[in-house]
Amino acid sequence: MNLLTIAYYELKRILRNHRLVLLVLSQPIVIAIIVGLIVFQDPKNINLGIVNNNKNEFSNQLEDKLKNNENFIIKNYSMVDDNEIKKGTLRGFIVIDINDTKPISGKVEVLNDPTGRSVKYIVLGEVSKAVIEVTKEIAIKNVNDDLSKQISKLSIPTELAPLFNTKIDLKSNLVDPIEFNDRDLTPFSLKSFDYFASAMMVLLIILAILNISSISITGERATGTFERLFVTPYSKIDVILGKAIAYFLIGVIITTLGTSSLYVIFSVSIGSLAMVALINLLVVATAVTLGLLVSSVTYTVVESAELAMYLFFISVLTTSIFTPIETANKYMAQVIKVVPFYYAVDASRRVNMADAHWKNIANNIYILIGTFIFFLLLSIVLLRREAK
Repeated sequence: MNLLTIAYYELKRILRNHRLVLLVLSQPIVIAIIVGLIVFQDPKNINLGIVNNNKNEFSNQLEDKLKNNENFIIKNYSMVDDNEIKKGTLRGFIVIDINDTKPISGKVEVLNDPTGRSVKYIVLGEVSKAVIEVTKEIAIKNVNDDLSKQISKLSIPTELAPLFNTKIDLKSNLVDPIEFNDRDLTPFSLKSFDYFASAMMVLLIILAILNISSISITGERATGTFERLFVTPYSKIDVILGKAIAYFLIGVIITTLGTSSLYVIFSVSIGSLAMVALINLLVVATAVTLGLLVSSVTYTVVESAELAMYLFFISVLTTSIFTPIETANKYMAQVIKVVPFYYAVDASRRVNMADAHWKNIANNIYILIGTFIFFLLLSIVLLRREAK
């Protein structure tokens, strides 16, 4: 009976907190919807650049076929520009270098964005199929043209002419294949784990910092020390900035340990150390101020912890850790671009996997700085002096 009584009163206490109940019950629904929308489709609307080094009948026909592919959005370039990959504008380049000879020779090369992951497999499959189809079409045309020329030189009776007008259906295994290569457009030797490691550098910071900073104020409210703090001359700005500095210093230690562990244990790819450090420090600052914002607007430690985990899992799902943004529903893709940590993961991957530098990730950095300032100001404005 005692067990049932305790269970009854514990349930009654939880159900009295309507905000907590809403957070707990809405999580499985919201997260299920987000996952469903993010892993919505095979990559579509893939932005690619195409370089046609030797325009001729074959290369033009192949270019047209690729541009008509429903999965691609293709723009012509005179040469490969790897800055388009580093900036995230394109997912790759298709380089066509075919000689207008008989038999046809040359190669088609696909230069991939290493951060695109599953996108590149769609590109490779579609380009390979287009090359095979056009190769066969051109080979059949060439054979039939040559045959027609030879027939035209013969003196054939009119009644037998239809027999010689039949077109030949050349088997694909009789066509000499064109060389087809693909490689990641990066100076690094990448492993599959590198795709996830760059995101983990960001997510480890968010998980640790968001959790501890989100209960900093509600924890003091629970013990009664927070109200006594405002009897002193300290203002809300002093309180928020003081706490932010303390948690930022803890965050610096966390990011150092996390990044070092990934590098030492798994030998993950790391690009510019200065850029990696800058991204991670901005993630720390953003996570700290978001945690303080959570602690400023919630009433209890349980609420703070629950909302912090809620925001963490939404951040995980919307930072493209599992799939590239091209798989998301078109409306969900716009929602993802509102989440600040998406830009942190995107910048981290481009630095660590594509050797991007400041000019390539500057917009991401500005967005993180702006978000950090916004969360900081909002925390100060919404901080309540009194308990509920």
